[in-house]
Amino acid sequence: MSPRRASKAPGTLPSAKPREGTAVHAKGHERVERILDAAMDVLVEEGYAGLALRGVAQRAGLSLGNLQYYFPTKQDVVRALLSRYLEAAIRHVRERMDGAGTHPDQRLRHALDAILEDQESPRHFQLFAELWALAARDTMVAEALGVFYAGYREGLVELLTPLTPGLTPARRARRAALLMAFFEGLSLFRGGGSLRSVAVPGLEQELRALWADWTNPPE
Repeated sequence: MSPRRASKAPGTLPSAKPREGTAVHAKGHERVERILDAAMDVLVEEGYAGLALRGVAQRAGLSLGNLQYYFPTKQDVVRALLSRYLEAAIRHVRERMDGAGTHPDQRLRHALDAILEDQESPRHFQLFAELWALAARDTMVAEALGVFYAGYREGLVELLTPLTPGLTPARRARRAALLMAFFEGLSLFRGGGSLRSVAVPGLEQELRALWADWTNPPE
């Protein structure tokens, strides 16, 4: 049996890296990506209940022992999967912002566009719908999501900082948390959301208006 890994401090971004000392060569990195891709497929198609290391290994074309060399438990796989998702989302947002020039308002609008674009992915929605439901009864999933959303909120704070210099750090963090809640709630009505058919027209426009109001507070 693999040794139990020490739990991370609250608020620490989960590492997308496999077990320390592994995947130090290109072949190892490629295997890690195959493992995480396979785990994503299982979660989307079968849910967390179907996420067994043996099944993930089979999908990835590896033996169970090879998979556990990188990720000893399925909890490690889920943490790495969430971290990889967040890193990719942040990278996408920054790329969109970099293409918007230097004006803070334009950069922030492009950041919002990138966030809304990501919500159009049915696979991403299905992944989080499964994890949201499980978080109510699985402490590991709740912990992993909590850490994920802490990193998400920190990214929004970073986006808000240039446009809200008059806000205290605490108020800016609260505003970022509320924006995050809007984004995540809106995802239920977009992309692969089962409630998309009953969505109220103009939700995105209202979110953009709120975004503009909250990032340009009165003096």
